[in-house]
Amino acid sequence: MHEAFASGRGNRRPGIRTQAVVVLLAGLLFAAFAQAQVVTGIVLDGTSGSPIAGARVHVRAMPSEPVVLTGADGRFELPIGAAVPGSFQVSAALSYDKAAAINYETAAISASRGADISIGLRRIPAADNLSYQPIAAAPPDGCGDCHVEQYQQWLSSNHAHAADNAWVRDLYSGDGTGDPSGPSGDGYVYLDSHPPEQSGFCAVCHAPNENPSAPDAVRFNEIASAPGREGVTCTSCHQLHEVNDNVTSIHLLGNAEFRFPLAFGGGGAGGSSVTHQHVWGPLDDVAFGQMRAAYAPVFSQSRFCASCHEYNNPATGAPGQETYSEWLASPAASAGVQCQTCHMPPAATAGTLAAVGQAPTRPGSQRHDHSFPGVYSGRLGTPVALSVEGVASSTELSVTADVQNLVTGHRFPTGVDVRNAFLLVEASIGGTPLALVAGDTLPFWVDDAVPGVQPGDHSGQPGRGYAKVLAGRIGGTGPEVMPVPFIDAERVESYTAILPGATDHSAYRFALPAGVSPGTPIDIRARVIYRRAWRAIAVTKNWVVNDDGEPWERLVAEVQIQRPVGSGSVDPIFAHGFE
Repeated sequence: MHEAFASGRGNRRPGIRTQAVVVLLAGLLFAAFAQAQVVTGIVLDGTSGSPIAGARVHVRAMPSEPVVLTGADGRFELPIGAAVPGSFQVSAALSYDKAAAINYETAAISASRGADISIGLRRIPAADNLSYQPIAAAPPDGCGDCHVEQYQQWLSSNHAHAADNAWVRDLYSGDGTGDPSGPSGDGYVYLDSHPPEQSGFCAVCHAPNENPSAPDAVRFNEIASAPGREGVTCTSCHQLHEVNDNVTSIHLLGNAEFRFPLAFGGGGAGGSSVTHQHVWGPLDDVAFGQMRAAYAPVFSQSRFCASCHEYNNPATGAPGQETYSEWLASPAASAGVQCQTCHMPPAATAGTLAAVGQAPTRPGSQRHDHSFPGVYSGRLGTPVALSVEGVASSTELSVTADVQNLVTGHRFPTGVDVRNAFLLVEASIGGTPLALVAGDTLPFWVDDAVPGVQPGDHSGQPGRGYAKVLAGRIGGTGPEVMPVPFIDAERVESYTAILPGATDHSAYRFALPAGVSPGTPIDIRARVIYRRAWRAIAVTKNWVVNDDGEPWERLVAEVQIQRPVGSGSVDPIFAHGFE
């Protein structure tokens, strides 16, 4: 028994040892595997060799992978997911801060699982290139040489035509769509009604590259350089190093700032200036031999767009554009939806940001449309939903109309002060219009300035106007006029544009002709019409289609219904609109 027992223990002992060895080996293998799924390292100042704290580190061009921040000692430990290919790069970037004593370019180096790496960040030069003018986008030697896809998209944008916008030129100097002695010079012309020393503010946003050091000294009709004539081009945005909270100032006059670092590269004594390579953008992993990119989170925020899409008259404080303020109070802002979400939508497919070099393939979420589609051009769907209902008694027709602003980020309409829209409601029997007896009527600004009533003049007809009407004296002298451009505005007369996501409700009552038979069909038609400028301006200057092929006037919604003449009283539901 004792021997048998001893023999049994002896037989089990080798199995226990084997199991322990297996467990130990498995633990070692797991530890080795875990170590292989991590890249460790340090991020250093490329000039001083000092560690950089707070740098963002992650696998380049893979936004689904985690981002880690370096500690006070500059070190990091980056997990590498199973989706990361065998060959990859690790990038490091420090968020750009104008107030910081030192700022850095983004960098990236090749790495492998389990590696310990060192990433040096090159400093952005503190000195500025005072003689630099931003380069043109057009090839050769422009941004379009490398960024072919983005350049082609931009060519179709309104930004690309900002500096030679014929309608703006008609308003500024009267010579945009023709000779100033013709219709283009009729009506409002800024230079005809303001002192010669005043240049206006058009070029500040429309041609910021013409004279960055003194953008408000540029006359819009004298823009001559290639970068200036390209309008709002690549460097107009990507060489801005700051967009601050002073959003009521006009772009480069207090809300935004260019930065042109004095940098050199290439051969020879000191090399040649490469200031044009210094750019800022929304990605924290752009590292390319011919660029010196810096990471600026503001590029992904609506505040960046406020630089040109929000401003006041600097003398009177009257609002010009308020699109950013509208967004701040909107459902879109509450949901974290930025301007760029809609107006720079992501690409449907993966691809590169540059057509040359070793640019990594990026997912569509990191490749954005640079044609800047807008709702009023019809490229982002219909901006409003229109619904109409009607009911008739034996003597009267009641109509209700709802216009819902489907845009949740800003009003309908939004943008420059000359934009306007209106709802027109019509009712007829057998082609004969019915007379309105109660309800809103369209304001004076839907008409032209020609004596009499022309087709397209609708003031006094049933409907609602949606616009911001500014009042002021032209050039600060003479009687008050409205509507006036923001540059002459002294106050807001009315602001009826529909709030983001809101619905404008209106009701109307029409008289029926005496003796009309019950069951006779009544035709009801409602239209929402959007205009890129006041009708008085467009008709006076003979505008039809702008440089981008967009019409001056666009029908954005229409509903036509028929309702029979009734035999009783009006449904009380419709009467509520007149209480």
